[in-house]
Amino acid sequence: MKHTENLIVGLGIAGLNLCHQLEKAGKSFLVIDRCPSNSASLIAGGIYNPIVLKRKVKSWKVDELFPLLVQTYEELEKQLDSSFLKHNFPILKPISSADELVEWQKAVDENRLAPYVSSREENCPSGPFHKNVIGSVTINESGFVRIGKLVLSYRNYLKKKGLLIEDAFEHSVLKTEKSSVHYKDISADRIIFSEGRFISENPYFSWLPFRPTKGQMLTVRVPEELTPDKIYNQQFLLFPTEEKNIFRLGATYEWHNLDEAPTQKATDELIERAKRALDIEFEVLDAHAAIRPNVADRRPVVGRHPEIESVFLFNGMGSKGAMLAPFFAKQLVEHIYDGKEITPEVNLMRFKKRYANS
Repeated sequence: MKHTENLIVGLGIAGLNLCHQLEKAGKSFLVIDRCPSNSASLIAGGIYNPIVLKRKVKSWKVDELFPLLVQTYEELEKQLDSSFLKHNFPILKPISSADELVEWQKAVDENRLAPYVSSREENCPSGPFHKNVIGSVTINESGFVRIGKLVLSYRNYLKKKGLLIEDAFEHSVLKTEKSSVHYKDISADRIIFSEGRFISENPYFSWLPFRPTKGQMLTVRVPEELTPDKIYNQQFLLFPTEEKNIFRLGATYEWHNLDEAPTQKATDELIERAKRALDIEFEVLDAHAAIRPNVADRRPVVGRHPEIESVFLFNGMGSKGAMLAPFFAKQLVEHIYDGKEITPEVNLMRFKKRYANS
């Protein structure tokens, strides 16, 4: 029988970051993942934005999240000898309303957005913008992670080390004890579920209020006058790929019809959003859809099962997984091995009343 300290189920952006932190801490692990071709991590845009644009405030815990975010993905680039991170890649938000310009200026004057936004412009930005665009805001220290490329590279890394089992996890086979778990021919000190959308199949955490959403992302060809050195954001996200004039456009949110088939309706919606600001034609090359493992209160769920000490959860990163996963993966590893507290807003014990009533 094989033995490992940590048996991890799932290798999306959450599971990958967990593996990385365990490896850095010198702890052993083994991963079981069904390696779906349409997981949310493989099609995700991976954009990290320090500002909540609609509310004009900093993103939750951004000043704590960003240093580890950059450090983690730079470490992974070096480890895997590849490029995934586009840091200090500005987000340009076009503005079409005089009132909104005033609101942004107020946020700047009140120093709510420093150091990420220092001013707003009252002129139409250069580029193929409609005449109704009267200004813009540039958000600094933003960027994106090519998550699909990263996940596939990390899978290959684990395969070469013999640390990845490509298979669907069978929950009915798992046997749990106070200080260990047993699964087929594997024994481990603990199991950590990072299954993404497949959490819906997990009987140990069926009481948690997951609210999965379907998201669609397009790959589009754009004219050359659209500069590939920024992310465009105005009820859409448009950002460059590694191919000339090829961008990704997203993303939609749908709470019903949670299959993984892209739809013409979502494609039309994304194109329409982008055309409200940009006076260009989009040639749609491809469309992908996936299910995000969102939680009702829009925070991850991290921690130990309420009764089974050898069972843990690290899930619910949602659309901000690239930004959240490094910080909370490190926190969970430090909780397991050093007894450090988990941030209350993400600790799964915030739902303990639901467990008691389940």
